[in-house]
Amino acid sequence: MALPLTYNWRNLFVRKLSTSLTFAVVTIIVAVLSILLSFAAGINESLRSTGNPANIIVLRTGATAESTSIINQAEANRVLQAPNIAQDANGRAMVSQELCAQTTLPRKDVRGIANVAVRGVDDIAFILHKEVRLTEGRMFEPGKLEVIVGKAAQERYQHLGMGEVVPMGRSGDREYKVVGVFESNGSAMESEIWAARTNIMDSFRRQFVSSVVVQVKDASLAREAVGYIQGPAVRLKAKTETEYYEDLTSKTREIVILTSVLITLMGIGAVFAVANTMYAAVDSRRREIAMLRTIGFLRRSIITAFVLESLFICMSACLCGLVVAALVSGMIAKQDFLSDTTWTVLAYDLKMTPWTIGVALALAASVGVIGGLAPALRASRTRIIEALRKA
Repeated sequence: MALPLTYNWRNLFVRKLSTSLTFAVVTIIVAVLSILLSFAAGINESLRSTGNPANIIVLRTGATAESTSIINQAEANRVLQAPNIAQDANGRAMVSQELCAQTTLPRKDVRGIANVAVRGVDDIAFILHKEVRLTEGRMFEPGKLEVIVGKAAQERYQHLGMGEVVPMGRSGDREYKVVGVFESNGSAMESEIWAARTNIMDSFRRQFVSSVVVQVKDASLAREAVGYIQGPAVRLKAKTETEYYEDLTSKTREIVILTSVLITLMGIGAVFAVANTMYAAVDSRRREIAMLRTIGFLRRSIITAFVLESLFICMSACLCGLVVAALVSGMIAKQDFLSDTTWTVLAYDLKMTPWTIGVALALAASVGVIGGLAPALRASRTRIIEALRKA
């Protein structure tokens, strides 16, 4: 015979202070965990949606990102000899030489400045990066100080509105006019500013490129081309675009791991808070428990009842924590993250995913069961005669 759920629910409000404190602890843990996972999901989604498995990105050996890579023209020309390179409709090799620089811009909604990536490209880059498409304005014209800007960058930083002027160059003395806005399916490229490569080379006084992007005929042929480029004929570093952007998530993984350790410690504290609340409940209800046993309720019913009370506290706190995390995510959705690999900002949105909700529910349920089990076992072992006498 099982106790009715209304019995468990009503008992939560008998010890309002201890129940409220336990509720608050679990709520805070769930909210922090959910915001952390939303942060990681937002960055990972932005990076994973970037790149084409048929595209190979070539960097200087030893470089960790485009921003730290220097490839001279002779080296870039040797990349053209790689096998399985695709051609466009005009018979041109699908090879894009690109120069990556940075410019500093003030943020829109908060104080501070950001290192925004500037990418100098030729017209063939728009064939290799098919996900990049203009949504407003027009394409920049080679020879003119004009740029197109990513949608995410425009939303977060000043001076990137249509018709506005962006100060760029080695001394910040070149004024580029914004003539277009582009999207790229939410990828990392939406955090960038694009302009003609020759103009960027001149403005930043750089006579080299940062990377060479090569598109092979089929993604299955990428390994052979990568091996050739890294071999003695070229001696440069190469990997597929998808692998390159996935590697940039390593910092995010480190943050998640370190914060998860903190969450684990907080979770252990929550287990003790739940156990303390339930032990207090057991001590104050010994006579009641004895009466329940006297009228026929089994020990397993008593155990189930106290574990359910613990779960009621934790699961209701979990729902509250998820609501808090969703509200915070909504208020600070549009964020940017400074990568210590590229030294430029990556714009992202906090993403509350089903995985985040599932992990939060699992955490709260674990805290509830672990914290409530020991007090429940103690309650089930209450000696009926002794408890009634003391009462």
